[in-house]
Amino acid sequence: MEAEQEGLFSLCMIVKNEEAVLGRCLDSVRDLMDEIIIVDTGSTDRTVTVAGWYTEKVFTYPWDEDFAAARNYSFEQATMPYVFWMDADELLAAPEAEKLARLKRQLKEEQAGVEVILMGSRLFPQPSQAGSALVVVHSEYRPRIVRSGQHFQWHGRVHEELDIGAGASMNTDIYMDHRPSAVHTERNLQILKRWIAEEGKAEGRLLFHYANECFETRDYQAAATSYEELLKEPNGCKDERITACLRLSECYRELGEAGLRLNSLFRSFSYGLPQADVCCGVAGFFEERREWESAIYWYLQAIARQTAGPGNRPVSQAYYTWLPHVLVSRCCAAAREWKQAWQHNEQALAYLPGNQVLLGQRSELQKVLEERRGRSE
Repeated sequence: MEAEQEGLFSLCMIVKNEEAVLGRCLDSVRDLMDEIIIVDTGSTDRTVTVAGWYTEKVFTYPWDEDFAAARNYSFEQATMPYVFWMDADELLAAPEAEKLARLKRQLKEEQAGVEVILMGSRLFPQPSQAGSALVVVHSEYRPRIVRSGQHFQWHGRVHEELDIGAGASMNTDIYMDHRPSAVHTERNLQILKRWIAEEGKAEGRLLFHYANECFETRDYQAAATSYEELLKEPNGCKDERITACLRLSECYRELGEAGLRLNSLFRSFSYGLPQADVCCGVAGFFEERREWESAIYWYLQAIARQTAGPGNRPVSQAYYTWLPHVLVSRCCAAAREWKQAWQHNEQALAYLPGNQVLLGQRSELQKVLEERRGRSE
């Protein structure tokens, strides 16, 4: 729709049973949004009540197992020049909100012809997974803001994507935090199975998402079969192919197929230069076999490839910062390469200066080095 009033951003959301997190989400962006549109798809808790505290524009959409259709309906209600979408388990941290405020002023002042604005999305572990001493965070870039009335459409009943075509786009350094409180793998898998039954077969992105859901439910044989079928297709997204190779390797690990596990990682090299996380996967294969020299070599390759970045794959930032240093330090210590082990532990500490595991490792390695110096004197 065309703008009906002065303003810039329409926040459009689809929700269901999000009472616990919806307020947190809306509080983080309410001062930056000129319109808030909430589309409820069948909540049985107090989600609609919470939504009503923030906006009068709360709509009901009969759930038909099609996330894209629901999102498109929410976009149709927007009256501002730009549509900004969020999920209820996301939030915009204060520093990122300040960046968005500056972007909003820029868009108003320059009247730019930008149609699509991309923002980062950082995935944090679920609360039940966050007790680890070394927290892993994933990130990816996604179109987050689009101009209204340009016919941008969502596609896909589940794992839906916003088709931006050739729209004039702008990249930003703004990151949305995704903090899921639950997993929906079984729900997603059932939707995908019904979708595949209607289509008659799974191929392309549908096959990729089906393989991923099988992987998440630990049906490794079905996942492996689907990933293999995907990799046989003549065309496809390079990043998805690399992800398929990595997950196929994990499937074969669980299925006890050591040779196929390693081969799957090497297959990813046909889609581009080695990625840091892939190199770590190869190194891990040799580390499990206690082949320290090979493991160290591949972890060092991971470090050498860190500056390349993972493209738009949702990969843990740890692979591109501290993790390869921690892993190669461990292998160097096992190989009695004490100085190299200490150096890489120090490099990991540069990223995680207060980490107690690494600080303890520093003390142990320093003790070994001092003993060796004492014996050589």
